[in-house]
Amino acid sequence: MTQIDYKKAFSKLSHIKALSHDQKFDQIVQNLITLALNQKVEENPKNEAQVAARINDIYGMSIRLPIILSNIDKLLSLGEITKDPLSKQLHVTPVISNKLKQRLEVASQLENRVKIGWYNELKAFNPDISDETLNTLWECLESYLCNVFEQHGIQTLHLLNPNAKIEEDDQKSLTDIIENIIKENNDSLSKEILIASINQFITNADETRTNFISQLADSTFTSFALTSDAETVNFLNERYNNLQLFLDTNFIFGILDLHKNSEDASAREILEEVKKNRLPFRLAYHPETLAEFKRAFDARALHIRASKWTRETSRVAITVDGLSPLEELFHKQNIDNEIDTSVFLDKYDHVDIILKDLGLIEYTPQAFTSDEEYVDIESDIEKYQIFYDPLTNRKPKSYLGFKHDVVVIREVRRLNPRKTKFLESHAFFISSDYILAKFEKKHYRRNWEINYVVSPSVFLQLIRPFIENDYSSNKRFIDTFSIPELRAFEIDYSSTRSKALQILNDNYHDTSFETKVKILRDQVILEKLKKANDDFSVQLEIIENQISIENQILTKQKEEALNDIQKIQKEKDRIEEDKYKVEVEKETALTEIEIKNTELKVKSEELIVLKNTHAILELKQQLEYKQQLLSITERNIESYDKRHPPIAAIIEKKLKNHRFYWVLSPVLFFAFVIFLIYKLSWEIMEPYTYIFSMIAALAGYLYFAINGDSFDPRKYFKYYNKGITSKIYSEFDFNIADLELQKETKKSLEDEIIGLKAEIQKKQIP
Repeated sequence: MTQIDYKKAFSKLSHIKALSHDQKFDQIVQNLITLALNQKVEENPKNEAQVAARINDIYGMSIRLPIILSNIDKLLSLGEITKDPLSKQLHVTPVISNKLKQRLEVASQLENRVKIGWYNELKAFNPDISDETLNTLWECLESYLCNVFEQHGIQTLHLLNPNAKIEEDDQKSLTDIIENIIKENNDSLSKEILIASINQFITNADETRTNFISQLADSTFTSFALTSDAETVNFLNERYNNLQLFLDTNFIFGILDLHKNSEDASAREILEEVKKNRLPFRLAYHPETLAEFKRAFDARALHIRASKWTRETSRVAITVDGLSPLEELFHKQNIDNEIDTSVFLDKYDHVDIILKDLGLIEYTPQAFTSDEEYVDIESDIEKYQIFYDPLTNRKPKSYLGFKHDVVVIREVRRLNPRKTKFLESHAFFISSDYILAKFEKKHYRRNWEINYVVSPSVFLQLIRPFIENDYSSNKRFIDTFSIPELRAFEIDYSSTRSKALQILNDNYHDTSFETKVKILRDQVILEKLKKANDDFSVQLEIIENQISIENQILTKQKEEALNDIQKIQKEKDRIEEDKYKVEVEKETALTEIEIKNTELKVKSEELIVLKNTHAILELKQQLEYKQQLLSITERNIESYDKRHPPIAAIIEKKLKNHRFYWVLSPVLFFAFVIFLIYKLSWEIMEPYTYIFSMIAALAGYLYFAINGDSFDPRKYFKYYNKGITSKIYSEFDFNIADLELQKETKKSLEDEIIGLKAEIQKKQIP
């Protein structure tokens, strides 16, 4: 994968997330172009090559030039970017620039909220955690997500583009990634703390955090797809053809909650999304898969059928980790109400009906046409066994298990006559068996062909662009990236633990709950029981000896506890005696304190009286001063009041005369007009009457306009009133503003005097 620097891309992944979620390929490319052109630099790109170079510089992604050119043309036609006619430089329009800024700001705020929320969760579990440790954990989390998303994105892209090479570093386990991160941080964090913190970030994610993580994962796939071939582009811009999905046994166990695997959540999500979005997929299982399910189920149900389980034993079973999910499911139901094992298990005898209700159908394979096919299958089984046996950390696999895998994968590949393009495929095998996927790659697949064994999480990533993702679907998707629980040893003791639980249930009812749990958790005892797997009497003796040892330990602990109780009683008596002495001293001290408090109270009351007297004296001085000011103000107002009436009478007289003259003017005018009509007759005066009336009206409005601020006569009289009033006051040296101020001052002083009197009266009340 040389066309993308993913470490650089991950640092800008929130940008791609903000630009790409729920959008088609061309729109994503256009968004990246506009964002690259929106950078503040001295000179902008002039052509597609320079645009591609800038995208590569910012995001570490090398996008093919024809894709860049076609989308630049689309942006120019849409008016979202412009090209300077002189410099030929490409620029983003202000509207698009503001939209980009807002979307990136929202993405940055979301990341900050997610970080703070996770910090608060970590502090709730460990209040003493330092800010430095929190920042280190965040850096480790980013490194983990960077590695996991890169690996997930490459594996998903490889299904679309078989020519893309997958390096060994792109196929590391999650625990290997964790160990590398710890080494990079100089072992400053333990593996357990880092895994617990990362799992808490993923498994306890709320809706905001879930959307954040799932969009980052989707953006990773988008980043790789941007650098891929035309086949990938067609896939992102189109939709699926009809596909037949063969579901492996582990997939079926996962959707029935009978399995523990990081892929189970993705399996359930695929099942739900196919129904909800009506995707053109036919979910099927091969008859060999149904047969293998029944064999595996019967093996897991063997320990359940072997005994009649008490509720106490079920409580022990739930407390101890390491049992199969089927056993855990049974014991959870048995705790509340003891149930018969056959009642619990019989419903799975008709698992085909359960699967049909879930939308799965049984596939009818084509009959073999020659004996050569049988020979080929046996040959492939032998090759698979040779490939499988040397692998470390593998689970035991029977001949029928090998046969199932070979038969199904051969049938899937037979249904795909052309094996070079994903969009032309007809069937896939959805399985979390990574060993089978490696075997297909080595034995069946040629260099130009695609893989047909696909993990649920990878297939889910492929269908996410075509489904509506809500909180529950996103949550099941991100659960795939959580880290499996660490085990103290690599050996699987689940079967041995189940057998030990059965022995305890059948033979040692009276043994304490704690002893049973301790035996089932003891790796040394489980190893002994595993070695004696074929000898029930030896296993019984091992457990009985351990119970005897535990009883001896409990007896010794009981004696030590009794001795401790005696010591505690003596210490208690001594403490009681010391407590009595302290109580006596306390009573004496309280008496002295009470005397001191009484003396202090008397002095405090004297001080309050003295302070109150001083305050009353100050208030009386203020009252006397205010009363003097009030007296002076009242004399000033009285002086003004004596002078005001004659001046007001003069003003009123002038106003009346002015109004009289104005009223008299139109009367004289119309009297004159009537006189002329009388002397000269109406026939002569009619036109002159209209002219004189219009001239008179116009003259009046012109007068008002020249001598006033408006044509409105009311405003003229208002202005005249103010003018004549001001003129008369000025002639008689009468200051009306000062009179109003004196009245306001008087009102204020009266209010203050009332307030001071009330405060003095309040303080004088004992």
